[in-house]
Amino acid sequence: MPVLHLIAGPHGAGKSMLYQYLVAPRYPALPFVDAQAHEAGQMQHILDPGTRMRAARAWADAQRQELLQEGRSFATETAFSHPSRVALIAQARTLGFEVVLYALALDEPRRLLQRVNQRVREGGHAVPSHKVLERYTRCLDNFRQAVFMADLALLIDAADAQEGGPRLVASVMARQMQLHTVLRPRWVERVLGFAEA
Repeated sequence: MPVLHLIAGPHGAGKSMLYQYLVAPRYPALPFVDAQAHEAGQMQHILDPGTRMRAARAWADAQRQELLQEGRSFATETAFSHPSRVALIAQARTLGFEVVLYALALDEPRRLLQRVNQRVREGGHAVPSHKVLERYTRCLDNFRQAVFMADLALLIDAADAQEGGPRLVASVMARQMQLHTVLRPRWVERVLGFAEA
């Protein structure tokens, strides 16, 4: 059975790092669809940043659809702030895929801004601050539905290393929750329905 490894979380949560240190070493031959990496490596000839970003997103969407239609396992990352990302899970399952959702977030969205700014200083992808904050809330709202749609959802708190993170806080398999820590971040409680949105 093909597997979709969906690495999801707000900008600055550490999706690329999670892929690099957790998914890629375990599945080295797995195609990885990453719009930001494609934009940085293959689309610099497009001078307008907005046009370049939209083109990279369109490329990633097309790649995902091609892999789904071919029934090939793959990994992809997304900010998960649009309903189409939840629909991707439903589509994959309809096409016979097993879906593993790696859901990353932090309690304090303003800390994501610091991480995005650091990434930009290191030559990475910029995202306007207001979009990071808007998408954070939408991402968590989408997680609330998605964790119960995936075959396996791993909720990972993306805290900094000096704070003991990132760490697996909870998992959901076959709609059954398992908590892996006594203390749960507010975002995890919100996603799992223990706290109000």
